[in-house]
Amino acid sequence: MREKGMDAIREHCESFVRERLAPAEIANDGRQTPMRGHPVFVAQHACACCCRGCLNKWYNVRKGVELTELQQQKIVVLLMAWINREMRE
Repeated sequence: MREKGMDAIREHCESFVRERLAPAEIANDGRQTPMRGHPVFVAQHACACCCRGCLNKWYNVRKGVELTELQQQKIVVLLMAWINREMRE
């Protein structure tokens, strides 16, 4: 993680959330986030932000409705906080 720098990880996080979670309809929902390979993927699973099903179950975010910019920002903040905490441990 430290190799890429936190700014790069945040950019990836914003992109993953925008492209993989924000759309109202996701063709492969429930399978769009790998379990490993990138710190954001691990954080998404740890925070139940990996798919719209988990967002609905854990955060009551409705499926079938595009995420607002504010919702996307909140998810990014949560994921980055988790990643930062993991780096300190």
